[in-house]
Amino acid sequence: MEKISTPITIVIPVHNSEKTLEAVLEPLSHELQVGDELIVVDDRSEDGSRDIAARSGAEVIFSSGSPGAAGARNTGASAAACEWVLFVDSDAVAPAGWREMLGQRIDQGATAVQATYSPVAAGNHPATFYKNFYYYYSFSRRIRCEYITGCGTFFFAVKRSAFQEMEGFDDRIPGATVEDADFAARLVGAGGKILMAREIEVFHLREYTFPELMGYEWNMMKSKVLYFLRRDSGHAVPSVSMATPLEMLPVLCGAVSVWFILAGLVVYATGCMWGIWLGAAGFLILTAGHAGFWLASVREGGMRGFIASLMTIPDLFLILPAVLSGVIMYMTGRKY
Repeated sequence: MEKISTPITIVIPVHNSEKTLEAVLEPLSHELQVGDELIVVDDRSEDGSRDIAARSGAEVIFSSGSPGAAGARNTGASAAACEWVLFVDSDAVAPAGWREMLGQRIDQGATAVQATYSPVAAGNHPATFYKNFYYYYSFSRRIRCEYITGCGTFFFAVKRSAFQEMEGFDDRIPGATVEDADFAARLVGAGGKILMAREIEVFHLREYTFPELMGYEWNMMKSKVLYFLRRDSGHAVPSVSMATPLEMLPVLCGAVSVWFILAGLVVYATGCMWGIWLGAAGFLILTAGHAGFWLASVREGGMRGFIASLMTIPDLFLILPAVLSGVIMYMTGRKY
């Protein structure tokens, strides 16, 4: 006798997503099983997103929460009737077979299930490849544990009862930044378990130019600093890109070593020979932590991957200034 899968409600927050929504809805609706729900939550769209969602057979509701994805997700979860809620972003395309893979993971008894990124990136720009492959590499290589301390709402399933107990996402957090990390930390802090499902590789449709990528990273880093500073005892171990600080140690060391390199070059330019040694030490630390990522980027993306790997440098340079900016914001009264 065929086993009946646990019913799920899919919740997709939408804001002016007509360019990507149809591609997202097709593989989801194609694999829905009896008892499943598909809800699109319109967050004040001004384009044809609602019509596209309605044509796909999705139930379309309007967000009653604060503007932003967090408020829209909370609205969708409140309307869900199924035991599990699957949050999917409006630019994240699920792979073929996602429903069966998710059902198998749900049956393992965790509180939540997290998918990963596909190594394949949209478009042709190296910045898009860098953003996409960085997450894929972190999920597949840096995160070693079966259960993780963070989550990413591009494809994240959670028990509805646990979500309600945590009172959903904190919609005071502006934009799409750390509302998922905050929720995951509260969930794990309360005893929940988030299972990593690396076999569910989601294709991300969003594309970036280099300035857009750096702007995104700057805002994300400042938001993470504010998140770390306002945390309380109800949060578990903080996550950095869904990994623990120890798993992301190469990145954290790299954020310091790039400044060693710069300082060494400045010192050497003033005539002090020991600047070479300072710069060399920084370069060795940086290379030791990132050589694996650089090589994997080139293997996956060729010349595009090579150019993308160079973006590690400006990305790492942003971390310390962003940390200082976040600390100053917090000290002057900014909590979110």
